[in-house]
Amino acid sequence: MISKNPRTGFIGYGEVAYHFSKGLKEDGIREIYAYDKSAKEITKGEMVRQRARKAGVELVPGLRQLVGKSDVVFSAVWGSTALKVAGQCASFVKAGQFYCDINNTAPSVKTQGAEMLNAKGVKYVDLALFVAPDRNQHRSFMLASGDGARALKRLMAPYGMDPEVVSGGAGQATTIKTLVNIYYKGIQALCLELALSAWKVGIDPQLLAPLVVKPVESLPKDEEMAFWIIRGILHAERKAAELESIIKAVREWGVEPIMLDATRKRLKTVSDYGLKSGLEGAGRKGSDTARLKAIGKAQEKRKLEIL
Repeated sequence: MISKNPRTGFIGYGEVAYHFSKGLKEDGIREIYAYDKSAKEITKGEMVRQRARKAGVELVPGLRQLVGKSDVVFSAVWGSTALKVAGQCASFVKAGQFYCDINNTAPSVKTQGAEMLNAKGVKYVDLALFVAPDRNQHRSFMLASGDGARALKRLMAPYGMDPEVVSGGAGQATTIKTLVNIYYKGIQALCLELALSAWKVGIDPQLLAPLVVKPVESLPKDEEMAFWIIRGILHAERKAAELESIIKAVREWGVEPIMLDATRKRLKTVSDYGLKSGLEGAGRKGSDTARLKAIGKAQEKRKLEIL
């Protein structure tokens, strides 16, 4: 039976594991262990060793020792190795342990990892971290899904770790994060293309900052996305045509309009697909958020097939 003060282990001791372990230690977790394959290296391992000393974490020599000493295991490795690590841990785990995968990887990796570890009686938790952990450490905002999500929340809540549990199995939290990253990564690339274009014509990008938020400055933050989606659907054909001249101008300034060209293509496919029809009649009523939900329900029946 797991103690109310669970022994906690981290596989990989990079930024996430360091900040989580430091915060958990400060909030009362007595035993925290970590395994990082680079810890024994003279130069590369120095940062790992320094972090462990600072956080009060005991470094162990291998996965077997880490898993054997821990009630709750956090996997915080490179996403490309997450499934391999889960498979290796499956050889050492005991029924009743928690395995929390917080890696940035595909939802299918979390699903496969859960299948392997659930077969051993392990409670699997798919954790999706949405912010850098340097400020709020283990208290940072994250989603959790999987068969062990609610039990982990109850176990760790006294120590300040309180992930928001979402319904669905392993992979669901990561699916949500993946969708959000379409926005995060897309807006970063779009802002970079805007900045490059502005610099090319001698304009400080910061002068544009108050202008780009004008259309949504009076809206609550959680309604902005619905606003842009609805306007995109309503005016997709016209906006795709307008982009031709914008793309031409940007090319003349000496910038390759990668994001603009992709935007034109997406608007064109939305126009061709006829999503606008879902906003006719009763679809014209209500807030943008309500209209977006109505379109979503219509697409479930229609089986959305936009490429």
